[in-house]
Amino acid sequence: MDHKKMKLEDYLQFLNEDIHSTVFSTVDEDGRPKSRVIDIMLVKEKKLYFLTAITKPFYDQLIERPYVSITGLKGEESMSSISITVNGEVREIGTNYLDEIFEKNPYMNDIYQTEESKHVLRVFELYKGNVSVFDLSSKPIYQAVFAINE
Repeated sequence: MDHKKMKLEDYLQFLNEDIHSTVFSTVDEDGRPKSRVIDIMLVKEKKLYFLTAITKPFYDQLIERPYVSITGLKGEESMSSISITVNGEVREIGTNYLDEIFEKNPYMNDIYQTEESKHVLRVFELYKGNVSVFDLSSKPIYQAVFAINE
């Protein structure tokens, strides 16, 4: 990975395409942290997109407190790994990009096999925050922070 040539968009694409499954953390109604694995579905114009069902507590947490912390890791062991953490604000954008998400992530059709089952899905956009990159596989170790601004 040539960090000298990489920009924010490259790291977001790496998170989407090379890591994909990430740990999302939110805060519940009692102020307690909650984490779960969520796939990054799409990157467009320096924004991350993911989805969830309106029937899940995760959805309620995103609506009530629209802030997330996302971490993804790629590598077999500590000294050959790169981690990316994104902290930011999210907003629901309804079903915008849902068709594109299913097209780019065909496995989603195995999970949601009918149009009826897809009707509970909502897309969220992370539109503001920061992206921290920590690459232990680089010598010297690479660290950087990038801003996501609307």
